[in-house]
Amino acid sequence: MPMWGTIFNPENGFFQTIDRIFTVVAMSFLWVVLCIPLVTAGPATAALYYTMVKCWRRREPFPYKNFVESFRLNLKTGLLASLVCLVAAQVVAMLLYMFYQMAASGDRTAMVLLVAGALLALVLLGYLAYLFPTLSRFDVRLGGLFSLSAQLAVAHAPTTLALGVLLLVVGSVIRFWPFGLFVLPALSAIWASLLLERVFKAEMLRTMERPPEDERPWYLR
Repeated sequence: MPMWGTIFNPENGFFQTIDRIFTVVAMSFLWVVLCIPLVTAGPATAALYYTMVKCWRRREPFPYKNFVESFRLNLKTGLLASLVCLVAAQVVAMLLYMFYQMAASGDRTAMVLLVAGALLALVLLGYLAYLFPTLSRFDVRLGGLFSLSAQLAVAHAPTTLALGVLLLVVGSVIRFWPFGLFVLPALSAIWASLLLERVFKAEMLRTMERPPEDERPWYLR
């Protein structure tokens, strides 16, 4: 009996691993569904990041409840930020396409502009990787969100470039392997958090009164 109790104990390593894998798949699927209207991609991304850091990395309970609560809390600001990002993405894409067409016809100046534009797009991807995780962690409005994200992105330039490369690689994988949508969104949030959490923790400790060690919230542990 003790052996069977150990095997089917939900706290054992096997069931814990299955639960963590299922959380990755479920959160990725929920994120994809909420991103179908593109304007909700921002708050969905904030909720995904918040949930994966809190419930997957810090092992706090109730991932679905945390996802929904974060999504609702950040919906208004996230919608507005999503609209700004969509417009900016269209402008950047149009410029890159124009430079590409000109470069393809032999225009050397356009080739230089294309390379410069591609590098700028990579930096902007890194900045985008800050934006909605920042929304999930800090109490900011639209202007403050873009401002704080820019400050963090500039102050931690190597991290920004690494995040840009991460988004580019993940996006490329999903383009050629669509089934990656069932795992890569949540995994990307986890991978990004390995870079972002130290930035967020340093910023929060810099701007807030440091609580005692045993009273620190989960995001400062």
